[in-house]
Amino acid sequence: MRQGWCSRVRPGFSLVEMLVAMTLTLAIFAITLPFVRAQSRALGSNAGRLDAEQVARYAQRAIDRELRLAASDAGQPMLVYAGPMGISFNANVLAPDTTDPGALAIETGAASTLTEAWRVSDAATIPLTTRAYPTVDYTDGAGNLSRNETISYFLHPDTVSGRSDIYVLFRRVNARDSVQVVRGIHVPADSAFFSYQRMVSGALAPLTASQLPQFWDSTTIAEIRAVGLRSAGFYRNRMTGVDVVRTVYWVTSLPNATGAGASCGAPPAVPADAQFTLTKRTGARPYRLEFRWRASADDGGGARTARAYVIERQVLGDSLWTTVGSLPATQASPYDWVEYLPTGAGTYQYALSVRGCADAHSARKLWPR
Repeated sequence: MRQGWCSRVRPGFSLVEMLVAMTLTLAIFAITLPFVRAQSRALGSNAGRLDAEQVARYAQRAIDRELRLAASDAGQPMLVYAGPMGISFNANVLAPDTTDPGALAIETGAASTLTEAWRVSDAATIPLTTRAYPTVDYTDGAGNLSRNETISYFLHPDTVSGRSDIYVLFRRVNARDSVQVVRGIHVPADSAFFSYQRMVSGALAPLTASQLPQFWDSTTIAEIRAVGLRSAGFYRNRMTGVDVVRTVYWVTSLPNATGAGASCGAPPAVPADAQFTLTKRTGARPYRLEFRWRASADDGGGARTARAYVIERQVLGDSLWTTVGSLPATQASPYDWVEYLPTGAGTYQYALSVRGCADAHSARKLWPR
């Protein structure tokens, strides 16, 4: 006789069990939801503060990086325009090749309108003003067109924001097209982005709002020694509708400022006790070249102040010098610079020089002599 298979069917959840489970789930959600909301609000608030501070810091660093290089050749103004919402200054920021050791950066093949002084033939109004610049072609000590471009930073209302106190920061070189640097800059109606301090009786004194703007042909602008930045980043939290503003206060000193009508004087002195040591090594780069020198006599102050030490190299028989390194003048002693040389054809000559105020260079100290 065959025995049949019998299966036991497991019953489902009862209505009571389901109601208890749902009640417990809802209770857990009710307990955790305020915590999750609080964490979300805190995260959004922190993100807003970070975004606002990043905007403020980015604007401040962009301007400070180039403004501290402000300089001038003989007869050329250092500051061209000083206003509450804009500034224009001359500085050697960009070079088209390595033959210009005084430039901050190199962009191979860059146009002359980005790497040389603003020409009279290309004169235009300075941003935020009705004044045209330049009125003459400025030249360096050798009679060549100055390598100091005119850099302009200025703020324009951000029409997209729908607010009158939110601005966009722009940058312009000479008369080229303006480029947006960053948006979301907050400037209240009773405030300004730029402020200025000038030298009066041996001490720094602020320029008042009634004294601005100043232009290149005034004696007051030549007395300016420091530029203050009130850089405030703005962020609106779309979840809470709360506006976040983070403000960075900064003062940029102008190390190349020499006063009204003053020139930068003679080039700085090259160190008298520079030493060049060539060491034979093994491997793919068999030579180690070390330069060591003590601070220039002008490494510290005055119109002949040393700004940087420049190392250049050329192939003997070639007139072209190539910049291979530079060190800022910090009154350190001694200075050291090292290069590892591969095996190659040709005989190289190296030179050490000192860059001073207004891009004036000392004589080259050569090795081998």
